[in-house]
Order: sequence, then structure tokens, then C-alpha cells
Amino acid sequence: MPRLRFFDGNAMIGWRAAPHPETIWHPRDFARDYAYYGIGAALVHSASAIEYHQDYGNRRLLEEIRDIPGLLPEWVLLPHHTHEIAPADELIPEMLELGVRAARILPKTHGWPMSDGVAGPLLNELHERCIPLFVDVTELGIDAAVSLCERLPELPVILCGVGWGTDRQIEPALERVPNLYIETHAFQGHRAYERVARQFGADRLIFGTGLPDCSPGAAMMMSLYEDITDEEREMIAGGNLLRLLKGVKTDAPSPIDEIPLVEPPKDDDPIVATMREGRPLTEEFIFDAHGHIGHEGSMGIARMQLPWNDGDGLVGTMDRLGIDRCIVSTWSGITHGDPESNDIMLRAVERHPGRLLAYGTISPRYPEAAAEEMRRVFRNELVVGYKPYPPRQMVPLTDIRHRPMLEWADRNGAPVLCHGGLSPQQSVTPDQLAWLAPIYPNAKFLLAHAGSSWALADELIATCRRWENVYAEITYTAILYGLVEYFVRELGRERTLFGTDCVMRDAAPQLGWAAWAQIPLEDKRLVLGGNIVRILGV
Repeated sequence: MPRLRFFDGNAMIGWRAAPHPETIWHPRDFARDYAYYGIGAALVHSASAIEYHQDYGNRRLLEEIRDIPGLLPEWVLLPHHTHEIAPADELIPEMLELGVRAARILPKTHGWPMSDGVAGPLLNELHERCIPLFVDVTELGIDAAVSLCERLPELPVILCGVGWGTDRQIEPALERVPNLYIETHAFQGHRAYERVARQFGADRLIFGTGLPDCSPGAAMMMSLYEDITDEEREMIAGGNLLRLLKGVKTDAPSPIDEIPLVEPPKDDDPIVATMREGRPLTEEFIFDAHGHIGHEGSMGIARMQLPWNDGDGLVGTMDRLGIDRCIVSTWSGITHGDPESNDIMLRAVERHPGRLLAYGTISPRYPEAAAEEMRRVFRNELVVGYKPYPPRQMVPLTDIRHRPMLEWADRNGAPVLCHGGLSPQQSVTPDQLAWLAPIYPNAKFLLAHAGSSWALADELIATCRRWENVYAEITYTAILYGLVEYFVRELGRERTLFGTDCVMRDAAPQLGWAAWAQIPLEDKRLVLGGNIVRILGV
């Protein structure tokens, strides 16, 4: 595979109102980190233009990035009626003359409607010039984006933040309008690039990182590892965005003619060096502590499409990335917790010996059946842990009905994979683990989704410092930038675990989140597999 030229289409720089201390903000920090990841160019917008004032932030942005090669400006716009910004027929020509070829709007955040009477002059001017328009899906829903594309068919609309689990909405949208594009940092569905490339064309995907909030390494992984052609990889990594920017109708010179190829640092560790080439990490031992499967042949669950999400689908993705083992539970198990759910799980584990192990699932709402499942399932050597799920079964982990399973985990020193969060009604909180950890001192409590927010991470760190049998398992779509480094530094390298949640989302971004982390190689190897091996004693 040729080395990819990455062009980031979604990054925000500058001071913010309330960032986490780990969050980068200065353009020099972006340039430094882009060099590490091999990202040659980036389209950036101003945090000040979002949080303070659009025109002020846009012009400040030009000064902030003036001497930073590879950073291209994107302006945040709004309609002119309140005299906060120039009318579109004045603003857009000036914007283009200053080398700005992309725009972003936040109609919900900035409080203006998308109606023709208000937004029409601005949108029509962007349409006339074919200027790429970036907008987050939380600001403009998928249906509204389709309507915009139908009304203005020459306007490239790039919908940012489109997440996995939206396939039932986004696929019909892509089919209806050819000028709708997806920015990719949150588009982490299982084999998602492969499906879009096959059905709609790889030209519909625009690579973005979500910096400074999200990990660039995680964002790059699907371009590197999806089962698509090398030509399609190059298109998604940067070619598509470059083409849209060159397609803007203007006589002003282009701010970029080609995407620079970034040479890798000489001190690459072997894991990063392998990933740059898109090769499976077969020389490393990678053990996923958090996977899920459906029944044989499953392509979805009640709320969402989840393609190829049975045991065969999971192992196929593990092979593509070089993941050796994964501990799985079933979707039906964390929903119903019935005997058939455990049978699905056991069949998959037996079909893939040495690759899959299992978390047993039992609904605490059926205590009579739970007793039988404890005898039938939890004595099987393929079942290595317990997976409770309060969000679906609505029984807190502190409830007495979980006691038989927690006592089993305590007797066997087994892991308990807990759906982590800050809501005691919908998840397992660090405070709940602080109460359970001393009662079951031999059980290993893995707080899943510990990387979902900085607030949860900070609360979990405090709990982990009190109790040695509490661990952070990071997986989450948020792929918070710097989170893995933060956990390793604050918890120690032996308390952070790699997991993917695959095949809910694709394993590639979650692997990249940990594997690209800027930590010592031996620490990385513990996170990627050594720690769960020690917990299991295998």
C-alpha cells in the first residue's frame, strides 16, 4: 500500500472557554502532532469564531496560522441581517481573495434558521461558488441536510460528526443526493468505509480528525485498514477534500495544489511503523477486552444496523488488524440475559478456539433462571468473566440480585465488565465501584467506556487510586485525544485496558486510539494485551 497523504477536514484551533488541561490549542501544537501522525495538511476553523464572535474569530484565525505550513483556514459564517457580518455578496469574494475556500455554519448554536428568507442569500452565494460547506449533524440533522442538498445541488455539504448506528438514515440520504458527504472521525461503524465505497463511491467520504478533542491516530485507522482499494484509500485520506477545494469557482490562487507527503519520525516504535503501512499487527500480541456479537448471520439489532456482527464477522475484522483474542458477550445477553443468549456466545467461542473467550450474561430480573445459568454456563472454562448491563436491564450493579455473579467473580478472581458512566440509573459509576471493590476484593472490576468523557476519567482515577481491583477499559466513539496517555500517567501502565466494543463499532479506530498513543513501547504493549492477560491469569 502506498503511504497515504492525509488531509484533515475537521479541526478547530485556539483558546476555548473550558478545555480539559490535556487538550491542545496552539497552532504549533497542531503542527507538531500532525508531523507525528503523518498528516500533511489540515482545514482548521477558530474556536473563537464558534464560542465568541464569527467575524472576529475568522480574522484572528488568519493571523494565528499565517506562519504554520499546512494549516488552511475555514471560516465560520452566519447570515448578515443583524449587521454582525458583511452581506454574502461582499463577504464571500473577500473570503476567497484571502485564501479561504471552505465555510462552516452552526445554525443551532448561533441561533439562526435555515429558511430561505434568512439563510438564503448566504447559502445561494456559497452554492454559486461551489464552496464546501461543513456543518455538524447536531446542528443540521440528516433530513435537513438532504433538503439543503436538493435545494442547492452544486453545493458540497459535508456533514460532520456522523456516527456509527446512523446507517438506516444516512444510507438513504447518500442515495438521494450526490452532493452530500460524510466527514469521518465519528463514522466508525463496522466496515463502514467498505460499505459506502461499494454502494455510493469512495468520493463521498472526507477524512477528518475532530482535533483537538479526538485522536488523530484513531481517525486514520479505517483509511489504513478497511477492505477497499488503494485508490479509494487515497481518495478518502485526502484526495476528496483536495478535489472539492480545487472545485471552488474563483480566480484567486489555490492555497494548496497537492497534499504534502510527511516522512515518518526516525524514532517510530514498531507498532506505529506497522500501522503507517496498513499491515496487521501480527508481530504483537493484541487482546481485546471488550467485544460483542449477535446471533449467527446477524446484520443488526433493534435500534441500529450492525453489519456482519456475528462471531465470524468479528474474527474477520480481528484478522484484518492483527488482534489475537477478544472476550465477547452477546447483544441479546446484555438485553435479555436468557439461556439462548449464552448458547449463541458459546457456539461462537467454540467455533473460534484460541480467538474468542466469553463473558457470561445473566439477567438479574430472573433470579430462578440465574441460578441454573450459574451452574450451566459459568463453570465452562471458556467463560472468563461476567458482563452485567444496567442500561438495559435497569438493575444497578449494587443491587443484591447481582450477588451470585459477583461472588463467582470474587471466588475466581474474574473480571466484571461494567458499562461505565456518571448516571447511577443508566450505568455503573466510579462511586458504585468504590462501594463494591472492597466487598469483592478478588474480582476485577473493569469500567468500560472509561474514555467517554474527561469527567468520567477523572472520577475513575480517584476510585482506582483507592482500590487496586478497579481498572479503566477505554473504548468509546469519543476517542478523546490524550486520554490513553493520561490514564497511563495517572493510573500507571498496568491499570489501563484496550477494548473495542466491536462489532458495535469497527475495531480499527479503537485500536488506533491506543496503538498510536505517545507512550513507551512496553507501556503500550501492556495496554494492548499484557494487562488483560495478567487479569485472566492465562
